[in-house]
Amino acid sequence: MPAPAAWDRPALAPASQGIGPRKPRQLSASPATAPPRPSRPSRVRDLVRTVRVAVGSVALLLAAPLLAAPLLACAPLVRPPTFAGAQSQVTDATLAGPFDGQVLDAATGDPVVDATVVGVWTYARGDGFIGPYGSETFETATDRAGRYRIPPSPLAIRGSTVRLVDFHLVIYKRGFVGYRSDTTFEGSPRADFTVRHNRALLRKWRESDSHAAHLAFLAPPRTIARQAAWEYELANLDLYRELGGLGAGEPASAAGEAGPAKRRESEWLDASALLTPDGIRQRPRTRDRFTVGELTDLERTFFYHGVHFQAQGRSEPYDVGLRVWQAPPGGLDPVIETIETSMPGAAKTKDVTDETWVLEVEGVIAVGFIDRADKIGVLLTCGDMQCHDLATALILAKHIHRSLDKLRAVPAGTRVEIRDEEPRAPAAPKPEAGDDEDEGDEPPAQPAEAKPAEAKPAESKPAAKPAGGPR
Repeated sequence: MPAPAAWDRPALAPASQGIGPRKPRQLSASPATAPPRPSRPSRVRDLVRTVRVAVGSVALLLAAPLLAAPLLACAPLVRPPTFAGAQSQVTDATLAGPFDGQVLDAATGDPVVDATVVGVWTYARGDGFIGPYGSETFETATDRAGRYRIPPSPLAIRGSTVRLVDFHLVIYKRGFVGYRSDTTFEGSPRADFTVRHNRALLRKWRESDSHAAHLAFLAPPRTIARQAAWEYELANLDLYRELGGLGAGEPASAAGEAGPAKRRESEWLDASALLTPDGIRQRPRTRDRFTVGELTDLERTFFYHGVHFQAQGRSEPYDVGLRVWQAPPGGLDPVIETIETSMPGAAKTKDVTDETWVLEVEGVIAVGFIDRADKIGVLLTCGDMQCHDLATALILAKHIHRSLDKLRAVPAGTRVEIRDEEPRAPAAPKPEAGDDEDEGDEPPAQPAEAKPAEAKPAESKPAAKPAGGPR
């Protein structure tokens, strides 16, 4: 075998180095001319860093739904509405709302203006064991057409297990029985409530109704509780009477007489004698005939009576209305409130008593007054075609004030029966007699002038002879 060439043979180590493992040679190239080679440990670190970033990203993606779940569960779940009207709604009907409708007088169908309407949303919370978790309310009032609108609930009560479980509506107007969307005053479940275009019919308050039962029925929210505060004392009196006590403010010495509780059931107030068709005709000097009946805007009781004088064959501006309260159980303050509510913008004067209200608007002239001594309140409304000015209405009101002693009690159920006969043709003397009662100075002079007027034909006979002779 030939010997390898010199260039093909491995170089031998110098003898001075001895025998042993060889050390790596140090390259003589400068760093500037040779690219750096990454070391093995640096590559491992980069790989580990890359793996960590990838693992973190995957973990974040996997954990995102878990982190977002509590946020998505904050909005409460809304249960389907349970009231009967919700099943027949064409529009969307939910407990969250919105709600709208109209409040009407059950007797007349007229809109009930400025009635307080409160919507109450009820929440519950829990899984398995569920309990109440607060409520939200929204308050509004009916407009001139009796309409109301409640916007959707803000759903401000939140939590992972919170549910909107109920909604009910409460309506309150003094002088009426309140309204609840879930039950009636008589205790039966309400089946006519609807989310949209609801018709809430308010019944007039009856004296036989119990204020204690009314407050228990309303379970009033805070706003309505403040408005119904006047009923608390009357509710206590109702409970006292149920336990065998006497009526409102009656002393114990009244035992043996018919108590107010018994009187209110057996008697009605009769105010028909305060004003008669003849009395109306004498003041405005008209010859209209009237059909006398009951005013149905308020329930007739032992302390209230409303009389309607309807002109026959005439429109409403020819009618006259008389409302009288005598010693009402709640005092005269509710009567004053009724007068001021019925006469918005009325001026307060002293024309009839120290507390008199007058109002003259298109179509009607009204006069209301309070007699503190006799505990009587009166509201007179007269059409502007029957009472041509405020002075005429004041004459009628003063006549009513002087006739307050004619108020009487009649058996409950007795209706007004007045036969308005055909007025006499010569109606001039009657106005003078009527004015004699109202205008102290003028009427006495008018009858004195009437007698010479009858004697004129006798004085004219002598003058007739010369006139008939030749000239």
